[in-house]
Amino acid sequence: MRNSLKSAKFVAVAALGALVATGCAAGASEDEAGDFPSKDIRLVVPWEAGGSGDLSARTLAPKLEEELGVNVIVENRPGANGSVGYNWMTEQEPDGYNMVMVGAEIVTLQYLDYEIDPADYEFLSQLLAGPGGIAVRADSPYETLDDLIQDAKERPGEVTYSSPGVGSVWDNPAQGLQELADIELINVPFDGSAPSIAAAAAGDVDFSIDAVGSQKAQVDGGEMRYLALLTEERLEDLPDVPTAKELGIDLQNASFTGLVVPDGTPEDVVNTLADAIQTAAQSDEFKETIEASNLIPKGTSPEEFSEFIKQEDERHGAWIKLAQGE
Repeated sequence: MRNSLKSAKFVAVAALGALVATGCAAGASEDEAGDFPSKDIRLVVPWEAGGSGDLSARTLAPKLEEELGVNVIVENRPGANGSVGYNWMTEQEPDGYNMVMVGAEIVTLQYLDYEIDPADYEFLSQLLAGPGGIAVRADSPYETLDDLIQDAKERPGEVTYSSPGVGSVWDNPAQGLQELADIELINVPFDGSAPSIAAAAAGDVDFSIDAVGSQKAQVDGGEMRYLALLTEERLEDLPDVPTAKELGIDLQNASFTGLVVPDGTPEDVVNTLADAIQTAAQSDEFKETIEASNLIPKGTSPEEFSEFIKQEDERHGAWIKLAQGE
């Protein structure tokens, strides 16, 4: 009997100990979740160092450190139109300690036989936008957008434009231009915006569609001039350049960058990161750096960024399907 009582007492004590241990473990887990972030955060840029995306990441990182209280380490993982960095991100734990910067490729690559799916990410904030423009070499016979369109109607399949790659953020609106103006153009793709714009400035192609900020050096240098902007309204810095919409072609497009984490990241972690990003993106240092690069600072909420991505997916998907003859 006494042995039975001892055994019962041992079991009860053991059970109580296990319950206390479980409670402590649960409490520790809750504390850990509440302490985010408690270690360094990695911010991956899926492009080479030196571009606008890299610049915005390195400008943002110190401001994020102030907000989050931990180091934010910028790391470049370029390759395959950004897909190297995007795919790497989907392999990471959804704990908020790895973020990746994304651009339009996050929606376009899925239509170009890359294994990229926007559903694999939680969207934190759009950081900036790079409005587009149609530009020609300085001595081009095209004085207006209508001149370009009329020539393309008279010479179908002969007027050329340069792009930073087939299906890219600046090739796609050319598909929209062809549909809206009922013309046929020839794409001459290059490996990136710099050589694409240089080709237009040299007269190797008839015109360029690209980010205004990327074209601006050649425009300021007298090598190129703008025919139209792909914006809703005229830009403050370019008050004399009309929008394509004003000229009867309702075509708009802008490059963008933003930050994401893997799908499944806890909501409280997403909110902590998003709040810090929004605050950092509103800092004078960030806005001045971005605006000096002829870009528009944003700093949107996760909900706004997610809705924006859906709209971009629909728009670019339709343009790519046009290019593919669908």
